[in-house]
Amino acid sequence: MHIMAQRLGLTAEFFSTPTAILVSLGDGSKQQTFLARSELGSANLAKLSDLTEVMESLANNEISPEKADERVRLIDQAPPLYGWAWQLLGFASLGAGIAPILGGGPKESLLALCLALVVGSAVLSLRRHVERARLITPLSAMLVTFLGTLWCGLDPSTALLPAVTAGMIVLLPGMDLTVAARELATGHVVSGSSRLAFGLTVLALLGLGMVMGGLVGQSLVGEIPLTYQARHNDLLSLSGLGLAAAGLMLLNQAHQRDWLWMLVACLIAWLSAGLGSLIEAPVVGAFLGGLMVGLSGNAFVYLTGRPGSIMHIPGLIVLVPGSIGLRSVTSLLGDNVVSGIETALLTAIIAIALTTGMMLASVLMPPKKNVL
Repeated sequence: MHIMAQRLGLTAEFFSTPTAILVSLGDGSKQQTFLARSELGSANLAKLSDLTEVMESLANNEISPEKADERVRLIDQAPPLYGWAWQLLGFASLGAGIAPILGGGPKESLLALCLALVVGSAVLSLRRHVERARLITPLSAMLVTFLGTLWCGLDPSTALLPAVTAGMIVLLPGMDLTVAARELATGHVVSGSSRLAFGLTVLALLGLGMVMGGLVGQSLVGEIPLTYQARHNDLLSLSGLGLAAAGLMLLNQAHQRDWLWMLVACLIAWLSAGLGSLIEAPVVGAFLGGLMVGLSGNAFVYLTGRPGSIMHIPGLIVLVPGSIGLRSVTSLLGDNVVSGIETALLTAIIAIALTTGMMLASVLMPPKKNVL
């Protein structure tokens, strides 16, 4: 925005937080300040891409500011690319795709698909009302864990934790924790602190919902262990990446042409994390994942002139530091304090490693300044 203000000959200053932006235009006694409130929500990559095209055209003097304003208003008022049914399919596809990446097998993927449908139904039905929307996180976690516990009680060969984590992957604040670490590292203290507090609060609500749902479920079917032996199947994981990319395309309202790019980002992140697992150093895998995803996203911007978020968002979600944080909270609430603290520290270190990788990528291949 600052670059565009300079190109339009405006004196402007901007200050943003996760839920608001302050804009000051002019200087001295003629300065005017505006506050715009924004609600937290998932990204709309199609609109972001369209806005980037408008900004490019305006920067190149291909359209007038008036025409640009008209196009921006049309983009803002445009309905979502994918309606309720497609978004529900996106939840199911993402849940089924993430389960094998977390070490689950076919049974866990099937359970995750069903649980993701429950989460999707809760999100899509409750988010229309402000008061009810605040119940989405704990209610979804409780329902998912309760139903997952019942399933695993009837079929003990199914691992509960990977299926539950994959089923509610869209609720995990992995992206928020990573972005918060980056904002704090780059000096954006207010925004980073508020985003970090939000992420930790979400983790606490998810953990509380899981504990409540697990207790109710185990009162009916008996104790179900949360620990499991990861079963890495490369073929199943590759298939899962395709499903996950499709789900992310639907949930983030991306153009269909972006599915292949999102799949490439997921594959890069998965290979980098796999290298870390191979050398038994998940932090190294997170650093390499952040570095490679950052480089690929910046290269995508140079090649296409479109937003790097199209590749950054899916790549970082596959690296899922939020799932590790969730295990930390459930361990703490289950009186396993030592394990909970160790996992919490691992979550923080992995988020910092991801951030460092992304920052190094911006140094090695600086992103274009006129692309959102």
